[in-house]
Amino acid sequence: MTDFSEIKKSLLKLYPFSEEQLGQFTGRLIYKKLKKKDFLLTPTQVSSGMAFVLSGSFRMCTETENSVLTIKFFTENQWVADLESLLIQQPSKNYIEALEHSEIAFMALKDLHFLMDLHPSFRMLNALMANLTISATHIATINTKSPDERYTELLRKHPEWINRFPQMQIASYLGMTPETLSRVRARLI
Repeated sequence: MTDFSEIKKSLLKLYPFSEEQLGQFTGRLIYKKLKKKDFLLTPTQVSSGMAFVLSGSFRMCTETENSVLTIKFFTENQWVADLESLLIQQPSKNYIEALEHSEIAFMALKDLHFLMDLHPSFRMLNALMANLTISATHIATINTKSPDERYTELLRKHPEWINRFPQMQIASYLGMTPETLSRVRARLI
């Protein structure tokens, strides 16, 4: 039996759902295990729902002309999906890849809609999608801040990522080459 306590906590941050409503929500979740390097979503697939990361981690990335750009990391107790593909039901341009052996609880879009139709309070679930947005501030940071400033900001906001994710993916997320990241780390130590 899966422990849905963290999922319930994330829902209760949005709205004071009753135990019955929380049960209706968790009763529609599908438990899945993914191996490292498995894909939750690939380009050309339409996002069919969203997942809560019970254990493990994921990255959303996209292919550019010259490389693969990491857009966002997702770790335990976060919801993960390609928001654009989910909302407009069009094929994704991104990958969502498991970076570790991971366990998720998946909620299909049709089940989200069912719950929203069942009880108006479930419309508060739209707020879950706020975590799925790609921060315009992060994208702007890549173009406006120096590599040292970007790395310092990452250390301030997500210090646990430094030892958890490969340097190549951290560099990609920060919009720099792995070599630049190495020089930045050496300077700041």
